[in-house]
Amino acid sequence: MNIAHNLYRNFKIDFFFIIKLLFYSFPIILIFPSGYITAHVSLLTIASLIAIYKNNLKIEFLLIDYLIFLLFFLSIFSTLINISTLGNIIFIKSILDIRFAIFFLVVRNLLVNKIVNLKFLSIISIISSILLSFDIFLQHLIGYNIVGIKPFDGRYNSFFEHEAIAGSYIQKFFLLSLLSVFLLKFKKINRIFLITFIINTLGMGVLLSLDRMPFLILIFATFTLLLFLKNFRILILSNIIILTILFLCLLKNYEVVKSRYKQFDRDINFSIILASPIIKNYIKSSNDQNKTSIPDQKLFYGDYYKIYNAAYTIFTKKYLIGSGVKSFGHECNKLPSTLENISCNNHPHNIYLEILVNLGVIGICIFVIFLLFLVNKIIKYLFNDRINNHQKITLILFITIFITELIPFRSYGSIFQTNNGSIFWFFLGLIGYINTTKLHKRKNTS
Repeated sequence: MNIAHNLYRNFKIDFFFIIKLLFYSFPIILIFPSGYITAHVSLLTIASLIAIYKNNLKIEFLLIDYLIFLLFFLSIFSTLINISTLGNIIFIKSILDIRFAIFFLVVRNLLVNKIVNLKFLSIISIISSILLSFDIFLQHLIGYNIVGIKPFDGRYNSFFEHEAIAGSYIQKFFLLSLLSVFLLKFKKINRIFLITFIINTLGMGVLLSLDRMPFLILIFATFTLLLFLKNFRILILSNIIILTILFLCLLKNYEVVKSRYKQFDRDINFSIILASPIIKNYIKSSNDQNKTSIPDQKLFYGDYYKIYNAAYTIFTKKYLIGSGVKSFGHECNKLPSTLENISCNNHPHNIYLEILVNLGVIGICIFVIFLLFLVNKIIKYLFNDRINNHQKITLILFITIFITELIPFRSYGSIFQTNNGSIFWFFLGLIGYINTTKLHKRKNTS
């Protein structure tokens, strides 16, 4: 009895170990179903708050934190006003969404207090992204992945099985994976090899997942790095050329890729772009300018165009504070069947349209102000000489993450749902840390 009492009295939970384990395994847990992700994020948040309290660590409350909490409180208020349509369960979920704001605050403060670091996170990111890419390759080669999961509905989803988000996962962790090359000390030749390996392996992983938008975003991110990373331009350009050649070869010789990527013309009418006066004026003389006409067709069509059009229509009906969280499906089904180019879904598949529908003009204003304050210091640092090469590369990679994740026109999962919301607010927490870190001029390292 005394032994048991002594063991109980001396038993201590190492919260810092738990926090590190949960934080660094975050990229891995995202492969699991949403229930596991919710439990993981909840445990990480609770353990972090307890550790911070028990060790008297400082929690920084900045303007960005107040803005993000204000956004979620507005979400609760908007949902409450529309509770007769949305129901009590959705209202309770809107209250529980506060966990994303707390998660954002926790992630940033864990890094500020040096409980965790970006170096180890980037290593886990590259491992998980490469393994997922190879697993997608395996699905193409033998028809199923390492645990026997087959492609679903013509998509190669690897461990995600019925969810077509494997390419999105790799694309999101692509830049964080590249960060590991710069945070770890490598010889020049090894760094060149690793950068080439990462760009092409992850690029092919996204390409062969058949997730088209993530592939375009990855290419766009690589071109962005080409502009900003002056010392690596030749290397990055070489890898863009290699990836482009691989894509063209697959497009010509692999029917699976060919049939999927030819569907771009289903969503964008390229014939209108090519027939526009702006394009034609480059090849036609000025005397023929008045004869140029645009075909009587729409520039955009397809499912996403119809969903975006539906979202805009819903927004105009309750434009001030929106229709409440997860309201798109409810409101879309109320639209008259006579309306053309309308398609309904669970959410608008766009960050800004989702906020406009859920929280209206007030919500989008809060969100945009939050984004501006989130990156203001990063932008300032990029244009002065207070930082060394490694710090500048880190800033460039994170500003590129910010740009690629928040491009206004890109399709995106709901930022108020478990899977996509967790990763979205996690990355914003990382960006918030980079933005609020005090960087000082140090000796440059190559």
